[in-house]
Amino acid sequence: MKKVLSVALAVVMLFAVCVPAFAANPITDKTEQSGTTIVKTSTKTETGEDGRRYSVTIPANTTIPWGKASVDMAYVVEAHLAYGEQLKVTVAGNNKMALTEDAAIKLPYTLTGALAYTSETPVVNPAISNLLTLSIAQADWANAIVGEYSDTLTFTAAVI
Repeated sequence: MKKVLSVALAVVMLFAVCVPAFAANPITDKTEQSGTTIVKTSTKTETGEDGRRYSVTIPANTTIPWGKASVDMAYVVEAHLAYGEQLKVTVAGNNKMALTEDAAIKLPYTLTGALAYTSETPVVNPAISNLLTLSIAQADWANAIVGEYSDTLTFTAAVI
């Protein structure tokens, strides 16, 4: 048994000495040679999610002091999209705020500024701030019942 084991061990040691080198382009002589490899990115993140993303940060509830002619708000856009894609953001409201106690009573307003934004390229970095101004005419303030009026602004974001 010892003889068989020693012969097997000797054979294993011979195989261990003859380890071939595996390479893409083996170099067989001393002349200069080169090789190539392709390096590329993936459209997926390490967790397997789509690498495309965007964010639109919109203002939280905005309070307008009684009698104030206008208030500024801003929404912020950042995007990392695929080639040929753009981010489009639109803002819409009813142009009338309804009195909390009686929705039939309205206070008109005008919304101006960046009501529509479309990115010029797929990447918007650093983030861009887009200004909106909500204005209430002095004549409308003069004829308004004192109370809390509100409306909802709808921000719509889409990849086009």
